[in-house]
Amino acid sequence: MVKYCEKIETLIIQNSTSPSSTSISNKSFSSRLKHLIHRNSSNSSLSSSPIQPKTQKTQMILLNPTDPNYILVKSLFKGRPLSLSKVLGIFELHMPTKLERLHEAYKRKLSKKTGENIEKLTHRMFHGTTSNLTCSFIDEWNNCNIESAGGHIERTFCEKYCGLCGIIQHGNKTKYTRTKSLFKRNRMWFANDPCTSLYYCNNGYNENDIIKSMFIVDVIEKTPKGILVVNKDKATLPRFLILFEMSGSPFGKSVADYNTFL
Repeated sequence: MVKYCEKIETLIIQNSTSPSSTSISNKSFSSRLKHLIHRNSSNSSLSSSPIQPKTQKTQMILLNPTDPNYILVKSLFKGRPLSLSKVLGIFELHMPTKLERLHEAYKRKLSKKTGENIEKLTHRMFHGTTSNLTCSFIDEWNNCNIESAGGHIERTFCEKYCGLCGIIQHGNKTKYTRTKSLFKRNRMWFANDPCTSLYYCNNGYNENDIIKSMFIVDVIEKTPKGILVVNKDKATLPRFLILFEMSGSPFGKSVADYNTFL
């Protein structure tokens, strides 16, 4: 969980169609996610300019439920108890240029060192995280009518102790993890099964919090496994954010209001 992140704003593009909208055939979990994000990383341009300007803030695209990426990500977000969950929104993430470049450089370096194809080293994994009890990102989203905002709004984030706000802005950071070892650096955990990552989505103060968050992350590792543990920030790059609620929430009726932004 990220324990500190500066208060900053980022751009959300509401109900946008993903840069890539070609159809995706029925494939296995791993290959479908790999195809999805490999395609996004090679076609991630948000403008017609051949040279993309450097970005200091994360760009978040709120995917339309009819977008192929939305449909695919939601289809992979399943299994008990997630079969009882309700997806509230799926965001495609374009991280700051600095993080993107560090990740790509690390990927190429490892590929050259191991002789493995870059695609074989890139694994699409789930990462659950927590949010503050009164998360600035979620609270502001709840209080703002996105549909009437012309498609573009600025978001503020929690100043500290919020995994959701921290990862959106700065990616996964080992220094903020709770997994420590006497002889090794802090490590980050990622799973290819969303149900495994669900365990890490409980709010630190209230395990029945209304909104839960889970990321789909590119993780660079030589050996594919059900669970990957890494200790390098540049080995990871968030690609999608899923916001959802579990059935039986004690907040019941009020939670339905979150669905209005779709």
